[in-house]
Amino acid sequence: MTLRNTRLSAVAMAICSMSGIGRAAEQTPRYTVHRTDSDMQIDGKLEELAWRNAAKFDDFEFPWWKSGKREQTVARMLWDDQFLYIAYRCSDAWVSGVQTGHDSPVYQDDCVEVLTAPNPKRPQDYFNIEMNVNGAILDQHHPNGPGKVKGPNWNAQGILIATTVNGTLNDDGDQDRNWNLEVAIPFMNFAPVTGQKRPRDGDVWHLNLNRLGEKTNVQHSQWSPGTTPKPAFHTPDTFGRVTFSGLTTGEQALTLASNQFEPVPGFLKLPDDITLGACSAVAVNSREELYVFHRGAQPILCFNADGRFLRSWGDGLIGSAHGLRIDSNDDIWVTDIEHHLVFKFNEAGKLLLALGTSDRPGAGREQFNKPTDVAFGPNGEVFVSDGYGNSRVVKFDRHGKFLSTWGTAGDQTGEFDLPHSIVVDAERQVLVGDRENNRIQVFDLNGRHLETWSGFAPYGIAIDSSQRVFIADGRAHQILRLNSKGQIVARQGTQGPGAGQFILPHMLAVDGGGNLYVAEVGGRRVQKFRPTK
Repeated sequence: MTLRNTRLSAVAMAICSMSGIGRAAEQTPRYTVHRTDSDMQIDGKLEELAWRNAAKFDDFEFPWWKSGKREQTVARMLWDDQFLYIAYRCSDAWVSGVQTGHDSPVYQDDCVEVLTAPNPKRPQDYFNIEMNVNGAILDQHHPNGPGKVKGPNWNAQGILIATTVNGTLNDDGDQDRNWNLEVAIPFMNFAPVTGQKRPRDGDVWHLNLNRLGEKTNVQHSQWSPGTTPKPAFHTPDTFGRVTFSGLTTGEQALTLASNQFEPVPGFLKLPDDITLGACSAVAVNSREELYVFHRGAQPILCFNADGRFLRSWGDGLIGSAHGLRIDSNDDIWVTDIEHHLVFKFNEAGKLLLALGTSDRPGAGREQFNKPTDVAFGPNGEVFVSDGYGNSRVVKFDRHGKFLSTWGTAGDQTGEFDLPHSIVVDAERQVLVGDRENNRIQVFDLNGRHLETWSGFAPYGIAIDSSQRVFIADGRAHQILRLNSKGQIVARQGTQGPGAGQFILPHMLAVDGGGNLYVAEVGGRRVQKFRPTK
């Protein structure tokens, strides 16, 4: 990529063509690209289910960072018989771009890029396609490697590209949120190098994805980080590895989910006088008793391990059910989004503590604005995701004394767009489901941001005894399991009313035996799943 900095110079151009320093094979990042199982609309909106099901690349790294706010990029990739599809979502406070012509200096604008050596037998024979926020393209073929004599002028044919901006382009007087770029690149452009019309299942391409931020906050970030002392993107020795899979994203989801859990139909045995409303949360105590929180009469319900009804309470007190958690003492905590309160009960339903000011929403120390969920720290700390009205996490001590708060509205690091669920893991990390930003943000106990996991809508989060993380993705109507890096390793379910299907799964829980319980707002039920292996 021809580098853009505050001023483009001959020196910068020379840097761009530096050769990379090789890295050990085990350090080379890898990605599996799956076939799309639906028609793709190249509109820059990234709303197709195929994009939601596609794995995201690892967070981009900033190998030459010196100052400024690191603005992260979330990228995904798909393919079919004709196209390689790439989606970029770029966090950006000041989006700018003026270039519009083909082969114009798009590197002077907010810009992303794909570089690939599609024939692993010719790793120095590579292509680069740069694309700015206006959808302008600069494309080149380097058959002899970086800094060497180029071949005849190469222009990619048939590229489809679209962008969207969440903010105002070329206006530094306000702060923007992000911009998207979606591109479909015909495989025929690479056929002279690959010798085939399209990849085959198992083919591996050497590839890298890069990003430049424009003049206000200069950024150089990439999926597979460079090893040169100064910014250099044309370094094929440091490209990552992308493997093409013949499985579609849906088939991959079914493959991942197979032999994970099976439904237990008819598990809950409700009394005749109770009809479930929208089920917002579920939790299990130390005796394997199941608590269900729903939007109906007797909103807090308790069942034994066999699903037999034991007791209920909450009429006249709970306005609208949302989150329910159980602490290490088996006390029950719930959030009420109508009255803006957090309640703590003992197992008999006796009210022990109320946090917030009833029917008085606000952002003060003694107020919430539609709080969504509760989590517990290692020393009894209480963390509340204060999500629908406010965009923050509020921390209390075990007695309900205010300690601190963090978060504001937005999509940058440490900001939230509906913090909807919250848990604390065994590593003393606070996982916050930032629902409308389609991510989990991970913090330490004092609110210092550690990392971000993207690619799903975390309506609910649960962690089992083995510290496996489960997600209720209400938008995809699926249950996901993540690894320790926040990557999706299993999916379960499709949309529907049947056993094992979901209609807006909201929150979930795992008991000591590994059984999974899912509360559905749309389905108005709680399903139990038992592990099959």
